[in-house]
Amino acid sequence: MFGILTDDAALARADLADATYYLAEGVDGTRREPLPDAINSVACWGDTAAVRDRPDRAAVTADGVRAVPATEGHHWATVCPTDSDYRDGVLERLEQVGRVGDVRLTTLGFPGDGFCRCGRCRQQFGASDHDDWTDWRTDVVTSFVADAAARVDGRLTATLYPDPYPNHLRERAGLDPQALAQHVDEFLVPLCSIGYETTYWVESLARGFATELEGLEPSLSVQVSAPEADVERLTGLSRQVAPHVDRIVYGTHPDDVDVITETIDRVRDALESDEQGGNSDAGSTAAADAARVSN
Repeated sequence: MFGILTDDAALARADLADATYYLAEGVDGTRREPLPDAINSVACWGDTAAVRDRPDRAAVTADGVRAVPATEGHHWATVCPTDSDYRDGVLERLEQVGRVGDVRLTTLGFPGDGFCRCGRCRQQFGASDHDDWTDWRTDVVTSFVADAAARVDGRLTATLYPDPYPNHLRERAGLDPQALAQHVDEFLVPLCSIGYETTYWVESLARGFATELEGLEPSLSVQVSAPEADVERLTGLSRQVAPHVDRIVYGTHPDDVDVITETIDRVRDALESDEQGGNSDAGSTAAADAARVSN
């Protein structure tokens, strides 16, 4: 039910929750040794260092706008997903990481609606069986995930952009949960903030994903990270989200580990109390708790 996400190897080994997600490879190009008994996160197409070394690798729009940190709305650089050499390198790394532990795929799809319109993408689209650009991009991403699943020995997690509205993930990034569900064991949605001064939007997105993914086999997890949130706020938020998801994953750093562990203890106790008391309206109670915390 609970997990932590960290880039600190000592915390990852501390058995603080039911599951540990470890940042083995980040969007800045940082690579760490993957950990056994952890879900090792690997950035797929997000790689600022690779684009800095090879600017031609960046995904581009038809107008030549590149997916780099200097571009509005982009916090890292994204390699074009049809770059076959880079793709082979990612799959090789995933195979290596997958021999150690479970794997989470991050920065999985295209970096926005207008990407990528490089010459290679246009050529591949024209030579494909697809008449629709969105269908083609979705096939590119799904094929990559299928190849990744074939190379990973353990469980595979796919990170979804936090937009559960029907068809938006396909249009935005080429991510089709229905198609990806055949290859992954878990979907994880990051719903991060600075301090969660308001929380209704987190519950709304969690509920939306629960509805959109209903009937699919992979489990649903949400990631919450808030360096300025206290225990009361995180507890209220968690109780609000818990009825809609299988797991809540807390971004955790050495400075806030006490806040996270106390939050997990409080939420676990509250949920057990609700279950023992036969509280059929636990979701409403959690929403009321969160509303009081937010005011």
